[in-house]
Amino acid sequence: MGHKSVCLECRKSLNREIDSNSERIYPCSECGKPMTLLPHRFKPPKKTEDKKWETVNFLIEHGFYYQHVYENVEVKKSGIIVYENYAKYPENIKDAKEFVEKYKDQARIYKYKTG
Repeated sequence: MGHKSVCLECRKSLNREIDSNSERIYPCSECGKPMTLLPHRFKPPKKTEDKKWETVNFLIEHGFYYQHVYENVEVKKSGIIVYENYAKYPENIKDAKEFVEKYKDQARIYKYKTG
């Protein structure tokens, strides 16, 4: 399954097939900076949608790379972890701040850059 390489500076998104042997380094063709690798489910805003790009940047800076985030995570007495219902990613900064606070335990602790 493919991924998207996204330049947060230029607001450019490219579909990429991931080869497990690749180094995953994709510089932006416009600015040369490393692009951020996001899953195929990421739907980039239009270049002109400043507020939505602000939200995308905020989420990524806080460890949310459009990976699956679950609304309910429960540990059963048997020690089995049950994940239920995907949370919907927010489209504005106000909702993004609430999302980050609510799901902070599911954030990635590293930046997943392609360069």
